[in-house]
Formats: sequence, structure tokens, C-alpha cells
Amino acid sequence: MLYKEFKVGEKEFKLRMVASSIVALEKQLGGQNPLNILMGIESGQLPPVSAVLQILHAALQKFHHGMTYEKVLELYDEYVELGNSYTDLIPILIDVFKVSGFLPKTLNEEEDQPQPNPLQ
Repeated sequence: MLYKEFKVGEKEFKLRMVASSIVALEKQLGGQNPLNILMGIESGQLPPVSAVLQILHAALQKFHHGMTYEKVLELYDEYVELGNSYTDLIPILIDVFKVSGFLPKTLNEEEDQPQPNPLQ
């Protein structure tokens, strides 16, 4: 799958970052690689909510062009009102990084991908 599905209530979104959204995101993060934001989790540091929402905004751009940052803030509020939390977004964004080429896929994920038929 070339995107991560993200559902908020009855709304479904496809999340994936492409080069243009990654470059724009890096500029918003002051030149920092977006992956560094999430890697702090391993040392017990949660990323700022604003950075997480900027990553979400960047991930929405490929398939949801009209999604503004203000709409992402509203989407996040709805997500939380439906019983989810800020920390529930973290694994979703990690999956976005995987489908966007930041992190290697695990063997199980690679097995789920359609394999080319060498006989064709």
C-alpha cells in the first residue's frame, strides 16, 4: 500500500508524504528532518503537538490538496472529541514515514506488497 489509511469518524483519509511535502515540512520545522521529531520518542521525549500536526498536514497533501493547516487543527479536535489522543497519532505517523520511504518496511509488510511476476 502506498499510503496509510486514517479515519476520523466517518471521514477517511489517505496519508503519504512526497518530496514536495517533505521539503515544505522541513522548512516549517526550521530545516530539521521530520523523522528526527518522532525519533525523540525512543529517548522518552514526546514531540510537540504543533510538529505532529504539521507532519499530519504534510501527509494529507498528496491525496487531499485542499487540506489547510487550519482544517488539520479542526480534524485533530474532532479526532480527540471521538475519544482518541495525541499519542494515538504517533503510530499512525510512524506508518506514514514507512510508506513515504523514511523507514524500512518489515518483512511482513514487504510480503503484503504485490510482487512482480518474473514470467511476464
